[in-house]
Amino acid sequence: MTNQSKRTYKKEYASVLLRIAEGDYNSSKILLDAKFKGRPENIVYLAQQSIEKNLKAALVHLGIGFPMVHDLGILVALFPDKMTPPFGFDLKEFNQYATVRRYEEGYIELSEKEITVAVESAEQILIWAKGVIGSPK
Repeated sequence: MTNQSKRTYKKEYASVLLRIAEGDYNSSKILLDAKFKGRPENIVYLAQQSIEKNLKAALVHLGIGFPMVHDLGILVALFPDKMTPPFGFDLKEFNQYATVRRYEEGYIELSEKEITVAVESAEQILIWAKGVIGSPK
């Protein structure tokens, strides 16, 4: 997997991460709906961040340690088979937006459909994570 050590967090941190992830999702949705004129990569970056934080929130809730990475595939691999998040390892496609694409400007054109799929994927992962974590006590 990775040479980085896995870190665990107090279970209460899951709801904090979930709120932050929802904020990232909401920001991506607002930019998408506003027909954002800035860098479209920013919309997908926020969607990727929402997905990453939702996965980490679910892992925290389950008591599963994880390395400090942006690689969604590594995070997905940590879930028990019956708890694999929606889209599974296909989420790795968003890794580039947390890394190299943050520092590049539109040399690979993003279609409106690709941007929409990213935001919709973030929404599905948010719904899934809320189901895993449940209502705050």
